[in-house]
Amino acid sequence: MGNPKLYVAFYRPRYGNYQHWALYIDDDKESIIFEVTGQHPNFQRNVVYARPDASRSYVSNVYVATLRDDDIADVKEAARQVRVDNDTVDWDCQDYVLELLDKLEDEFILEENDEDYREARKELKKRRGAIL
Repeated sequence: MGNPKLYVAFYRPRYGNYQHWALYIDDDKESIIFEVTGQHPNFQRNVVYARPDASRSYVSNVYVATLRDDDIADVKEAARQVRVDNDTVDWDCQDYVLELLDKLEDEFILEENDEDYREARKELKKRRGAIL
């Protein structure tokens, strides 16, 4: 069995012209998607136990890091702790994923100096915002 892998999954827009983002753990035991659904001011945290490619709106993903088995519980807890911001008009699912990655970095689950993680952050920065 391999170690769990962490990805950001991308989907066709659910609302407007912003690509939907979710954090995804690919593990031999289970696949878990962490996302927010809805739109301002009614975003809701959502956890789905499935593979992103099971959705017809799935587009692609970006590899973020390899996790330890122990990290899965910490990622679940971080996903519960990241605030769903229904007060800020321009906050969305992309912000949720970026804030969750920041939290995982703050808790030393992700390492700022890891080359794969740095490359993932660069790619996310390029993809951030509306689809042109």
